[in-house]
Amino acid sequence: MVIIYKNPNGDTRTAKKDASFKEFQEANDMHREDVKNVMNELALKIIINGALHDFTKKTKEELFYNNFLSTINNSTNFVDDEWYQYHISNEKHHPLSKCHDDITLLDILETIVDCVCAGMARSRDVRPIEINSEILEKALTNTTDMVKNMIEVKNSKL
Repeated sequence: MVIIYKNPNGDTRTAKKDASFKEFQEANDMHREDVKNVMNELALKIIINGALHDFTKKTKEELFYNNFLSTINNSTNFVDDEWYQYHISNEKHHPLSKCHDDITLLDILETIVDCVCAGMARSRDVRPIEINSEILEKALTNTTDMVKNMIEVKNSKL
């Protein structure tokens, strides 16, 4: 939880008409600190996403391997197999395969990093990343709500 303090003096829509330069400066400093603190919380969430990325490749590694071999050797459809369905049900970075109701822009960022890393490591090429506007809108809304829920606004520092 990030605690921020009410201070309307940094915005023309909310500031009192006679705000002093000092009050204006304090409001600007507070805002910069608030944004920094929330961005730090988001950075921590990104670190956690990175640490947990593709955890289903380890929790169901044998099933993953068997489906992998079946696709290579028997031409089965990998995305229809049991492991991939488990993977997309438990991880959020394949939004075109399954868009979770609580997807955020952090998950979208993980999708981008996943696609670029996989493409570069496997073929030194990155295929175009497709994410439709409906998914992006849902991720934007959910991210906005997530950030709002990370913040507690108090009236004063006293």
